[in-house]
Amino acid sequence: MRSNQFWSLALALAFFSSATAAQQPTTMSTGTSAGVSTIRVHVSYEQSHQPAQSVVVELLSTNGGAVDMRTADGNGSVTFEKVTSGRYRVRVSGGDIETTTSDLIEAGGSLGGPYVTENISVRLTNVGNQVHGTGIAVIVPEAAEKEFKLGSKAMDKKNWEEAKDHFQKAIAAFPKYAEAFSNLALAEIQLKDGKGAVESYRSAIEIDPTLQQANLYLGQFYYENKKYKEAEPYLVRSVADQPQSAQTLTALANVQLQNGEDELALTNARKVSSLADHQKFAISHLIVAQALTGKGKDDEIAKEYETYLKEAPDSPLAARVKDELAKLKPK
Repeated sequence: MRSNQFWSLALALAFFSSATAAQQPTTMSTGTSAGVSTIRVHVSYEQSHQPAQSVVVELLSTNGGAVDMRTADGNGSVTFEKVTSGRYRVRVSGGDIETTTSDLIEAGGSLGGPYVTENISVRLTNVGNQVHGTGIAVIVPEAAEKEFKLGSKAMDKKNWEEAKDHFQKAIAAFPKYAEAFSNLALAEIQLKDGKGAVESYRSAIEIDPTLQQANLYLGQFYYENKKYKEAEPYLVRSVADQPQSAQTLTALANVQLQNGEDELALTNARKVSSLADHQKFAISHLIVAQALTGKGKDDEIAKEYETYLKEAPDSPLAARVKDELAKLKPK
């Protein structure tokens, strides 16, 4: 972190929540009318139109944070109950499909209703029970797959110790089972074993660097511990997977600023203002301003400060931003 910063962006940007990175099941409001809804999701394979079983289905808020997560049953179905009325997306992932994210879903309010059904078609990338490791399709042994499915069922029932046991058995039967490591981490998070979750996610990433849950969690972990060099590659992958997440993009821009990569920070921070919910991440304007500092662009810096004050007038940083803005104004 640079000593010439007049505020600590690292502290100001500690906005990641454990629910976002750890994929914890929660119920959050997204800002529309009050009430609760039930969202039913049916997942089928694009090629055969058959139900997609045992895929992971996540309910996402509009900024990309995970609200809840379930594993599809034998009919390719998942039900999210008691969901706060608002706007959501659904993301489906798994070892043998292309990760697929739905369009916005309106639950409750004037456009939605108490019951919403979303049908999602996913593309199968492998044949049978194959998964990707480091770019090579490998066969998951039957014993490992059986334990994985048992662990997924236990996880759906919130039987975390039982789920952990099954995922560990799946890994023992097949040490290159990235999805089992990822789900083991989820169980460890619920069991308050943060160290174990980090180790499990790191193991998952070593096998499959594209796993979104693992990248986001590890990005958060290193970010919150101010290990910005370590956080950056995970956040880069997270942004590549979720380019519309203003939250993750802002975090990446700050990490790059802390790592002395001004041009990268500038590019990513400037993208935030074009995304949905960008006003929640007005701090991105301060990242732009800091990246421009010392480059003879005081007029641009002043504009960023002014925009920040319009979008976040009640921010604890507002007074200090006003002071810095006053220094840039001609007397």
